[in-house]
Amino acid sequence: MRLIPTYCPRTTPLHSARAGVSASLLGAFVLAALLFSNPVLLAAVVGGLVLLAAGAGVVADLRRGALLAVPVAIVIVVVNALVYREGAHVIFRGGVILGRRIDITLESAAAGGVAALRLLAIACAFGVYSAAVDPDQMLRLFRRISYRSALTGSLATRLAQVLHRDAERMSEAARCRPRPPGRGRVLLAVLSRSLDRAVDVAAALEVRGYAAARRPLGGRTRWSRHDVRVVSAAALVAGIAVAGRLIGANGFHAYPTISLALGPRELLVAVALLVAGALPAAGRSARLGVAHG
Repeated sequence: MRLIPTYCPRTTPLHSARAGVSASLLGAFVLAALLFSNPVLLAAVVGGLVLLAAGAGVVADLRRGALLAVPVAIVIVVVNALVYREGAHVIFRGGVILGRRIDITLESAAAGGVAALRLLAIACAFGVYSAAVDPDQMLRLFRRISYRSALTGSLATRLAQVLHRDAERMSEAARCRPRPPGRGRVLLAVLSRSLDRAVDVAAALEVRGYAAARRPLGGRTRWSRHDVRVVSAAALVAGIAVAGRLIGANGFHAYPTISLALGPRELLVAVALLVAGALPAAGRSARLGVAHG
């Protein structure tokens, strides 16, 4: 079972669009998650990403990305509830620890919940990015700026998955021993293996003459209908995020009491985000293997 979302070519519009365009759409959803504090709008961002992932066939990868962020989200809620004592409604009265009274208010828990929901939305966006955006195409964009940096990034993204598989195999092998070693020993073994791989990769690059490589000349290709559809959705999401803040469709205040706005403006923005998430899949899929520069 894969714990980390990984890219797999598919025939969906999000996969078929050029990598920079698909990444811009997911970046627009991240922008919306950062600009909005209203939990209804943050839930709409997550809903738009779910519709986008469903159209791309990567809902399982989105779920993996969200599950990776759940422990951090729980920590955010707990820490915010314990640290901030502002709020008018106390839901738990604790004792005194180190001269500080531990009181948990409904408002501090709600503020932590909003921050956790924002983190989950961003994690969902990165989960879809990892599964639907070709990493080689993304690095091909950056190599026009710095060839060596793009090569380093390509090797890092490739070897991360290899090291993850090494760790899984070593953990399974360790459990088969009469006295299984601790996780620290397994981690040291994976680290040692990573250094061996780094030396092998460096030697291979030196033999193949990558040190003398020059910056490639990038050619221009025509945009496909999937590029147009995905970039339109990206512009729509970014426009919704900016316009929503300008018109005040972000009414939420946790302190001193919880104040949540849920009017026509918020509902309109939420529906627009959902429509934007479903927009890329509103057409036929492209043929697999169409390459973009």
